[in-house]
Formats: sequence, structure tokens, C-alpha cells
Amino acid sequence: MFAKDRVKPVKIDQNEALLRGLVDNHPKIPLIEQDFKKRKAGFNGEKAVDYQLSFLTDKKYMIFNDLKLPLTPHHFQIDSLLFTPYYTLILEIKNISGTLTIDSEFNQLTKNYNGIETGFLDPIMQAQRQKLFLQRFFYDYNLVIPPIEYLVVISNPNTILKMANRQTLQPPYDKIIHAQNLIREISKLNSIYPEEKVNKRELRKIKKVLLNKHDTNFTSILNTYGINEEELQRGVYCEICSEKMERVYGTWSCSSCKFSSKRAHEQKIEDYFLLIKPFITNKELRKFLDLESRKTAEKILNSLNLKTTGSTKATIYHKEFH
Repeated sequence: MFAKDRVKPVKIDQNEALLRGLVDNHPKIPLIEQDFKKRKAGFNGEKAVDYQLSFLTDKKYMIFNDLKLPLTPHHFQIDSLLFTPYYTLILEIKNISGTLTIDSEFNQLTKNYNGIETGFLDPIMQAQRQKLFLQRFFYDYNLVIPPIEYLVVISNPNTILKMANRQTLQPPYDKIIHAQNLIREISKLNSIYPEEKVNKRELRKIKKVLLNKHDTNFTSILNTYGINEEELQRGVYCEICSEKMERVYGTWSCSSCKFSSKRAHEQKIEDYFLLIKPFITNKELRKFLDLESRKTAEKILNSLNLKTTGSTKATIYHKEFH
């Protein structure tokens, strides 16, 4: 059923790493914290929809979560794609609280939460654009193009939906639904599309192309926020009092609170891979951890069981993201 499982977005981990790596008074921190909360809320909303999708036990359903597909010269992302031999369904998932008012004239969604109004892009236009992108993707890779439908799924059951100046949602805004109504809407589509449009061989090809073309390449979050690598703090910092630690006889020691750890460097190295690039050399590690000893850096890197290329001083240690 789940042809591609949903995993925690790497951008959430990158946000956390960036908050750890910057000084407390860095001017970009409020923006990063705001994005971090939004991304966590979005991920939680997507998992709530996955729960609803888990009730689809028929083998005819293939569900691809969190797809990032190429469309020259860029990429497009789909929160969830439900594929059947009869039709395919794009799910644009929103985790938004409060009262949502849709203004079809201005193509805008307005949220009112605790008396504060916030504007968003029209989610129906987003879903319609994804439909066009997916059609183009199928065409570019010589795949059979099945009927493509879309739904905007509101994951928070307490969210109130309404149209500006109208009592009920009007087409195409009736495609905005609550997550608990998702199975019912899929049942409707099963009735609308009773004829098989894609055979088993074509289904296997589509599945293979979608999985192979999903982009897992590293994307720099430093560029997203216009932050230079040199703005990141060097060295290993105490998890208890946040003071800088020193490496003494194979152990990281904090002179301030006396906490010590043999593995305090592991999170710092993980942050390097998340923030800077997914590979590192001995020299780069020494700079990032503020170490002088090449031998100590080599021991640390070898202990991480990373994939390596090159040899001796030219060895590069690689982190793999999925």
C-alpha cells in the first residue's frame, strides 16, 4: 500500500541544527524558529492524514508520500500521491488551526486564530498547479497519464472552513476537506472511475520511475537564510550549561559544570552534515570541532562508520541522506 513511506523532513533537522549552531542573539533566529514550528506542524498534519490512508487495505492503492520530482529546470513536491489503476489522486495537506475563509475573487485563504488574521496562498491553485506539473512529468517520462484528481486535506479536525460571502464551499473549493472525510471522498472517486486506465506492467513502470526520480540530493539551508558558514560556532558545546568543552584524553570535558562525555562530538558532526555538506575531510573536521590533532580527528571519523572515498590525507567521509 505505502509504496513510499513518509519520513521526518530533513529540513526540520536542518532547522534544529541551525538553531544549535548559531549564537543566541543571531538576528535570523526568530525567522528560523518560526519556520521550524511551521515545518513540525506540517509534518504532524501529514502523519494524521497517513493514519486515514492506512485504512485503505486494498492492494489496488499505491501511496507515495513526500515526493520531490524533477520538472526542468526545477522540482515540484507532492505531500501524498495515491495511485490506482483507475485514477491518481494528489493530496495537498494543510495543518492550519482556527477559522479559514476562502476568497475566490482574490485567490486567497485567510486564517483567523485568536483574533489574528493571516493570509495564505490559495491551496486549490497550489493543487491545480501540482496536477499540471504531474501531467507534464508523466509526459516527459513517457508514462501513461491516468485521470488526475486532487484534494486539499485539512488535518486539524477543529478547523472551521467557510467561503467569503457564501454559506457553503463552492466548486472547486468543495475539494477542500477535513482528513476524517478522506476515505469517503476516495470512495466517491472509485465510483466515478470504474474502468481500468493503467495495466499492471504500466503500473510497475510508473512506480519505478516515481521512486527513482524522487530527489534526495542535499540542499543547503544556509543559502535559504543567507547565512555564511563562518557564522556557525566552532567547537563542541556542553549539553548541560552550553559552555564550550575541551578534548582531554579522549573525553570532552566542561570546565564550567564539570560534565564530561566521550560522544559529545557526534551531534556536532551530524550538524555539519545537515548544514554544510554531506561529506567531510579530516581538515574540515578539525576546523569545525576546533581540534588541533589530526590523529584525534581521524579516530573520531573512523568511529562513525561512514562511507569513505580516497585514501590517507585525501580521505573523504560521506553521510548518506534518504
